[in-house]
Amino acid sequence: MQENIHNIYHLNMEKLFTEDEAYELVNLFHAVTSKAKVSINGLNSKLEHYKNQPKEADEIQLELNVQIQKWSDKVRRLGGIPLALFKVKIPAQHGFFTWEFPSVEIIFTAK
Repeated sequence: MQENIHNIYHLNMEKLFTEDEAYELVNLFHAVTSKAKVSINGLNSKLEHYKNQPKEADEIQLELNVQIQKWSDKVRRLGGIPLALFKVKIPAQHGFFTWEFPSVEIIFTAK
């Protein structure tokens, strides 16, 4: 039985992915993003509820920023480059792939 081993990359290291590798990454990005989206959406709802209470709203905003940064860091460690919240660029030879949650598809863009 072969184990599934996923690489974690140094944040300053850029790897170029094949299309097959990019699709494997999408599976990981999907799992990471699904969890992050639940947390971030919950915090956004909470923030809306406390919008007239600046102290509470500031605390929620800080936690929201932390959760977004955690998502971004996880994506980077897996080899992706966050373009926007839940949208990722995957470096490839002669261009890059783009993935956006909740899609399972990637789009190639040539350099």
